[in-house]
Amino acid sequence: KDIPGTSAVSPGSSKQCASDIESPSGTGEADYCRRILVRADAKGTIREIVLPKGLDLDRPKRTRTSFTAEQLYRLELEFQRCQYVVGRERTELARQLNLSETQVR
Repeated sequence: KDIPGTSAVSPGSSKQCASDIESPSGTGEADYCRRILVRADAKGTIREIVLPKGLDLDRPKRTRTSFTAEQLYRLELEFQRCQYVVGRERTELARQLNLSETQVR
């Protein structure tokens, strides 16, 4: 059910999800959009949110990396020296700190 004035487009979405875009299925909705209804407050107000269908809402979030004080100190020193550590330097720093290269990046 369409609720007037409650649609929202996900930030950063390059395609606009609007009811005036016709899909091949004839539903009046873009094929790359998914509409969900959420309870907005304790009073039971319902709000409709429009999201890209490709957004995987069921995937669990990645756990946040907890760096040790020593790792943070070394990473901050390297950042002050050179903001973009790449190549062999990144590989070596990651090995020394027992981190992945992605975590060093």
